[in-house]
Amino acid sequence: MTGQSSSSEWKPVTLPVFTRVARSDQTYSLESSQWPVWAANSTKFTRVLLHCPEAGIKSNLTTAQIAARLFTERLDPKDAPDIFNYNLYLLAETTDGRLFQSGPIPTTDPPHRLSRPSTRFDDYGPPPL
Repeated sequence: MTGQSSSSEWKPVTLPVFTRVARSDQTYSLESSQWPVWAANSTKFTRVLLHCPEAGIKSNLTTAQIAARLFTERLDPKDAPDIFNYNLYLLAETTDGRLFQSGPIPTTDPPHRLSRPSTRFDDYGPPPL
């Protein structure tokens, strides 16, 4: 991933489910109770997915290991008729296990804005218990 984040500041994030699925090379649809606090506290987010590649992700945004990506779907009526907004957030893991997230990065697959929900993430299930 070489895209530019809309925020150059990385913020600490707590995501307990990450420790169970890190480096699983899988994508999971998270239940709202597993979302980062900033998404769970918003009424606009409808889906959050977590992708944890086995070998990490290459990025020029940080020297820390990019261990995962969060994909988000949110409703934003001010963008009518394209009210479905998609972003990804990179998750960097420090050597002591702390996670930091990038700012939102607009997606291209699915497109950043759509008039109806994307089916791109429909087939992903929850992480294992």
